Amino acid sequence: MPTTAAYRRLKQSIYDGSLRAGQKLVERELSRRLGVSRIPLRESLIRLEAEGLVRSIPYSSTFVEDLEPVDVLEIYSLRLALEPMAARLATINGRPSLIGRLRRWSHKMAELSRQGKSLQTDRIDYAFHHAIVRASGHKRLLRAYESAHILIVGPRLQYAHLKNQHPEQIAEDHMKIVNLMEAGDAEGAERAAYEHVAQSMVSLEKIFDLQIESAARRRAGRKTTKGTIKQKDNP
Repeated sequence: MPTTAAYRRLKQSIYDGSLRAGQKLVERELSRRLGVSRIPLRESLIRLEAEGLVRSIPYSSTFVEDLEPVDVLEIYSLRLALEPMAARLATINGRPSLIGRLRRWSHKMAELSRQGKSLQTDRIDYAFHHAIVRASGHKRLLRAYESAHILIVGPRLQYAHLKNQHPEQIAEDHMKIVNLMEAGDAEGAERAAYEHVAQSMVSLEKIFDLQIESAARRRAGRKTTKGTIKQKDNP
């Protein structure tokens, strides 16, 4: 149990930016901060390294992984693969209690966005989509979604992808998915979920001036050191 608790707290600290990208992780300080011994702490760091959230340099130190734009795009693009399927399955499963929660969250996101509370908006946005994935009843899909580190995107971008959206548009985009799910339109909900995430992907690509397809091709054939990415071709 100490290892599980330490792992969760470390992971959340990376997600919310308390542990910054590139920050050196000193075991003594982390052990005191988390109130755990060195053994569960080291086990947690090994697990986080396997997940790509920290990087250990042999005979040196461990650091919070400093993700590149292509890494952030890849993390976010997993939503495009997973959420449409989840929306379709959740609609087929038909859970009325879920619809009420999704509706409330949609309006809450708009309210928080109007107040400029990007962190809270981001967290409720994740809760909204995570609830749909859970309602899909697909265990492996849920596992893949929870392993995608989607929560790390907002803090790394300082919520730039949310600040450019009008509050009413945020509510409308989410409510479109909710209404189709409530109507039992599985294909419509799947399509709406895809369009919703695709719009966010376009925003991210504009922020980075990088397309996920060209980045993936570059990464597949790259033999240089980490850090080289292909920019979009100018027209």
